[in-house]
Amino acid sequence: MLFPGIDVRMKGVSVAAAMLFVDAAACGRPPACPNCRWRGRRVHSTYRRNLSERPLGGHKLIVRLRVRRFFCDRKSCARRTFVEQVGRLTERYRHSSLGLKEWLTTVAVELGGRAGERLCRKLNLAAGRTRLVGRWRRRRRRGGHRGSSGWTSSPSAAGAGTAPSW
Repeated sequence: MLFPGIDVRMKGVSVAAAMLFVDAAACGRPPACPNCRWRGRRVHSTYRRNLSERPLGGHKLIVRLRVRRFFCDRKSCARRTFVEQVGRLTERYRHSSLGLKEWLTTVAVELGGRAGERLCRKLNLAAGRTRLVGRWRRRRRRGGHRGSSGWTSSPSAAGAGTAPSW
């Protein structure tokens, strides 16, 4: 039930000092190369990614996800290997899940820096005010001036610890 509709197979769960660790493995179809879109056929290797996930039952949740690295067999492609991304869970270079990213973006948009940091502490989310303001700025740069939450941004709200103007 942790990963509904996501191509992940649970391997085990362990608890240690208010932290919940979920061991899982990606099990979807082989992905396509990000450069040439050629479908990977040969597995190069596997490795484990640690992803921060939304808290569960008051515990911080870490997903230890085993992913596969594939060869790109197309001769004209400059990329020799690539790693599979699990849809609706991972992105390249990200150490947190897409669900947690969405939560932090919502907190950043609604509350901003310091107030958002206090809420994150209460919810057992690892996010300081600078991370939240960074999330807000990235959303603002992508043209999110009027989103579903109805927020607007102003140049005066760019400082750390300040919230968007309403």
